[in-house]
Amino acid sequence: MKRKQFLYWFSIVLGIFLIFFSGGNSSRADTASDVNSAISTGLTEIAQQGSQIDSRADTASDVNSAISTGLTEIAQQGSQIDAWDATCLVFGDNGITDLQAQYAYKSILKNNDFLSGGSQGLNGISDVSAVNGLVAIDKDPTNVNGKNLVADIVKDANNPASDYSIVNDLEALSTGSYGQASETARTSLTKKLIGMQDQKTGLWNGFDKVDYTGRAILALSMNTKQPGAADALNTAVKAVSNHLYQENGGFADSSNTMFGAENVYDDVTMTNALASAGVNVYVPLKGKTDYVAPVQRVLDQHPVSAGNSAMLIQQATWTFEQARFTRNGGKGSIFAFNQADAAKPGEIVSIKAAAITKKQSIINDPQATAAAKSDALNLVDQILATYVSKLSADSTSSAAIADRAAGVTAFNHVTVSHAAPATPVTPPTVTNNNVTVVNNPASSSSASSSSSATSTSSSSSVPISTPTVSGKPVKKASHRSIVYALTTVKLYRSSNFTKSNLTKTYKKRARINRPMFLVISQQTNKQGHAIYRVKDINSGKTGYTLSGSKYFAHAYYSAKVTRIKVINPKGINEYGKVNLTSKKRHVKKNASLNVRKVVNYGRYNRMQLTNGRYITANKKFILATKIKKSSQNTRPSTPTATTTGTSTSTPPTNSGSTATTTTTGTTTTTNNSPSATPTLPVAPTNPVTPSNDAKTITTTISIHADGATIASGSIKVNSGASALDALQAFAQQQGLALTYKGSGATAYVTGINGYNAGPAGTMTGWLYSVNGTEPGSSMGVYTLKDGDSISMTYNK
Repeated sequence: MKRKQFLYWFSIVLGIFLIFFSGGNSSRADTASDVNSAISTGLTEIAQQGSQIDSRADTASDVNSAISTGLTEIAQQGSQIDAWDATCLVFGDNGITDLQAQYAYKSILKNNDFLSGGSQGLNGISDVSAVNGLVAIDKDPTNVNGKNLVADIVKDANNPASDYSIVNDLEALSTGSYGQASETARTSLTKKLIGMQDQKTGLWNGFDKVDYTGRAILALSMNTKQPGAADALNTAVKAVSNHLYQENGGFADSSNTMFGAENVYDDVTMTNALASAGVNVYVPLKGKTDYVAPVQRVLDQHPVSAGNSAMLIQQATWTFEQARFTRNGGKGSIFAFNQADAAKPGEIVSIKAAAITKKQSIINDPQATAAAKSDALNLVDQILATYVSKLSADSTSSAAIADRAAGVTAFNHVTVSHAAPATPVTPPTVTNNNVTVVNNPASSSSASSSSSATSTSSSSSVPISTPTVSGKPVKKASHRSIVYALTTVKLYRSSNFTKSNLTKTYKKRARINRPMFLVISQQTNKQGHAIYRVKDINSGKTGYTLSGSKYFAHAYYSAKVTRIKVINPKGINEYGKVNLTSKKRHVKKNASLNVRKVVNYGRYNRMQLTNGRYITANKKFILATKIKKSSQNTRPSTPTATTTGTSTSTPPTNSGSTATTTTTGTTTTTNNSPSATPTLPVAPTNPVTPSNDAKTITTTISIHADGATIASGSIKVNSGASALDALQAFAQQQGLALTYKGSGATAYVTGINGYNAGPAGTMTGWLYSVNGTEPGSSMGVYTLKDGDSISMTYNK
């Protein structure tokens, strides 16, 4: 029921109430006056609502839900995902996966007339969809397998095949900056489109006036700086409100009895166009207070529901995305990927909204400890600050969209530990050949069978694998990292590794042909095996497999490589941009290249060459032949911590296996850089494990890096222990690799689980706070009090 109707009936009910319950001294005339007054009051309140009458309070939530539904329907198409699907996915909260981008790319190559070897169709719709899709997946439309699609569009633009070709060509050329010929064509097309506008009505005429006017408005919204475009847009928006806008929120052309009736496709097209022009379609158009809001009309038609045509789902999904984008402060069309600052306001609002949602879920977690909630909330704030800073520095919509999606993903990785048991667990020791080994109690089978104490509860996005006293340690991959198989691996449909659950066996392959996987999560199955849940990068198949350095290694270099050799038989390309676009030259197999640095680009690292260009850091294509020895700024996979009284070293291999160093003292250092030199830790001044007769205190520790919680939980230490003492004890308890330099006031944590401090002068390193405040002194001298909460955060 609309709000106006509700208030009207409420007024009537109130009047009836007054009639029967106003008291014996009230006359009928007075009662009638009261009723009229109540109705008048209700109508006055309605009038005061203005343009907000039909803007339902939950419209924004409904739009978000519709976007999610549309993206789900699109994702279910799998290998049938096309260019428009890709565009929709890119603007979704979670972005587009590499596999989905591959499907879209294949579709573009197959379905675009020019790229597939045919001739361009009449209206240019094939070209505009291809360009939008290509730019959305970071492909260069001026060089698609050696073909320049933009040049073909410019050719058509100079002699448009039809009126629709004018708007489609203009939209396609307005997605980016493609050189002088393209800019000249944009100016010419804009002028032609403005000249076609009916000077009397302000609309564009055609067999379907609603559809073509909507398309014209969309194209002009991408060219507001062209002469006359802004005025033409203002005239068109007023004309739409005066001549096409219907009371139900839809759009129709009453002058056209054959093609002018309202339909969902026209409603979607016009709503998208108006939002692109900066109109808030969440409320009725100006001066139409009794009308339904355009976006509400589209919602009421359920265009993204299962069973609708793929085209309608696409168009409706990007319309809802555009509506949200504009409402959040975005400028212009979401398809104008290169417009500087266009996406910043909207994307900043979106990531702030995502942060609020995440924080609310943390606050509402009934099982989380207060300290854990505080740490998680602080981490969300830190992530938010980082990505708002990135968004503010972005110069294109594409970059802003990508950074917003990365920030939302980082929020999703924040986990909260639940209440820990009161009884601490003292790490058991085993003496073997006069060498003392400290085991991880949480995973030691002997501890679990012989001790009645319950292990400390912890939450981690990187579960701890069972440590070993001898032999090769298990190497872990970071959550959502990309790995490749070193040997034969088997994929199971569930974590129960039985023959009936086996879905695929990947045979051992040469390095350049190794299968690659996305690590979704890590855990220990019921059979006691440390396992990964993975997704095959090539096929998209998901399943479970054994984890560890025997089976997998990171597929991308993360150490400070200074020289590489190309090993891919087909060679590699050098690019001008870190997203591997703007190809500069092709490099053949066996060529050697000098590397300036490894650049983090989400899960897919890049290498910047000394000439400033970028190449892939994928180990299937290149081989590191020289690595900077002093590098500590790496992000390797880390074996489980093992502490012994002797030092041993296992040299790395070119396949990406991890160098393992076991050191004297109480910690283990690990570095993925083959030549990295570990820093030997100094023994703590206070015992890290409380003795039976010493007074103990309890502290809660949480460790965060890359937007994820590596580990969190509680630990008991001797009274008077420093924050560093507690961290050491916690590292032993959790099986974490910890390194640090100095002692006391000079103590400095250099690495935890492979997240290492960068060279002097950089901001990369570990920051710590106690109870939410940075003490301003070294962890080695900060004396803990019972109940203190320590938070370690990796800054990069």
